[in-house]
Amino acid sequence: MQPDAPGSSSSKPILVAYDGSRSARAAASWAAAEAAASGRSLWLVHVIRWPLPELDGLRLPTTVRDGDHARRAAAQLVDSGVERCRQVAPGVDVRGDALTGGAIDSLGRLAEEASLLVLGASGQTATRRVLLGSSAAELTRRVTTPVVVIREPATATPASPVLIGVDGSAVSDRVVDAGFAFAARRGLGVVAVHAWCDLPLEALGGPDDQEPARCDATALLADRLAGARARNPQVRVEEVVTLDRPASALLDRAAGAALLVVGRHGRGRSTDMPLGSVCHAVLYYAACPVLLAG
Repeated sequence: MQPDAPGSSSSKPILVAYDGSRSARAAASWAAAEAAASGRSLWLVHVIRWPLPELDGLRLPTTVRDGDHARRAAAQLVDSGVERCRQVAPGVDVRGDALTGGAIDSLGRLAEEASLLVLGASGQTATRRVLLGSSAAELTRRVTTPVVVIREPATATPASPVLIGVDGSAVSDRVVDAGFAFAARRGLGVVAVHAWCDLPLEALGGPDDQEPARCDATALLADRLAGARARNPQVRVEEVVTLDRPASALLDRAAGAALLVVGRHGRGRSTDMPLGSVCHAVLYYAACPVLLAG
C-alpha cells in the first residue's frame, strides 16, 4: 500500500470513544478491523469527568473520592482496550489516552484530528432500553468528521452488503464514495437504495400511474452510482428504487447489513437542524453499524 499524502484524511488516525462498556468494546473491535483494512492507525480515548460534585456529602470509600485513583483506573481501562485491539489487528499502530474533562468537548475537538470517529451506541450509564446514548447523540450532531455508530448485537456475515442511502442531494457523491470504498476494502457488495420522497405519493395527491416517477428515480440512482461503479468494478451492486419513505426503506433492509451509509442531511436540509430526519431515524433504529459520511 502506498503511503498517504501528509494531511490527507486517510493519514489521520481512526478515533474511538472508549469507556470500557460492551458497546465501546464492540466499537473498538470494529475500528481495529477498519484500521487494518484501510492502513490507518487507531487511537482510543477515554475522557473522565472529575471532580464529581454529585458525590459530595456521600459516605463513600476514600478511593472513590480520589482523583488520582480514578485517573489510574481510567488509564488501566484504556491500556486493556489497546491490548485487545492489538490482538484483533496485530499489524495496526494502536495508542490510547485517558483524559480529564468534558467528554463531548474533548472528543469533539479530537475528532478534528481524525479521519473517522467511532462510537458505541450507548456507554456505561445507559440502560438496555436506550437505543442511542446521550453522548453518542450529541457527538453525531456536533462533529463534521465522518462518524460510525456501532450497536450490539451485530448480525452481519462475511457476505453482508453495504447499504447506501442515495437521495440525489449535494452530499450523495460523498456518501456513495464512502460506501463503495468500504465495500471494496472488505470485499463486499453494495445495495444502493433511492427512495422517491419522505411522503407517499398518495399524500401529495399524486397520479395513479407512478411509472414515470419510478423511471426518473431509477435514472437518478444510476447516474449517482456511475462514477463509483467505474472506479470500483470489482464491487457487486444492487440498485433498489422505491416510492416508499427513505427511513422506512433503509430500516427495512438494515438488518444483517455490514454497514449503512447515509448523509447528515438530504434533500430537505434545514439550517437549524444538525441532522436530517432520515439520519436521525437510522441512528436510533438501524440494526447495523451506521456511517454518517457527508
